[in-house]
Amino acid sequence: MFQKVMVAYDGSASGGVALQQATDIAGLTQAELHLFGVIVSTGGMAIAQAAGAEDMLGREGETIRTRLDEVATKLRENGLRVYTQAVEGNPAEAIAQYARQIHADLLVIGHIPQFSFGHWLEGSVAKALLRSLPCSILVAKKI
Repeated sequence: MFQKVMVAYDGSASGGVALQQATDIAGLTQAELHLFGVIVSTGGMAIAQAAGAEDMLGREGETIRTRLDEVATKLRENGLRVYTQAVEGNPAEAIAQYARQIHADLLVIGHIPQFSFGHWLEGSVAKALLRSLPCSILVAKKI
């Protein structure tokens, strides 16, 4: 059924739900599991550098990479084939590019509750992914 399952994971509660569901599916189908994190880049790098955003992005990137590596280590101990990747960029573009690059069969993303800024952002990311990806997309919700 699925050979390559990709999950967009940021360490949030909704990301944790997506991770759990992606892990379950990868385990059941014996698929590769690709953990993917995005370090959201800031626009206007000259202004961002003056404000110290470059250091902040570096710390955020290190945090995301460390989190992905820790999760991957635990999952590998349980017998899963796990790969990690973190990149800086626009979430929708970065997720879509990596999903195409690895030929993902399934992308799992978290769901953000309604009436939040994240919900608005999620809508635009999910919409862009639905339009641009040929694979199935699962929006994981906490049950």
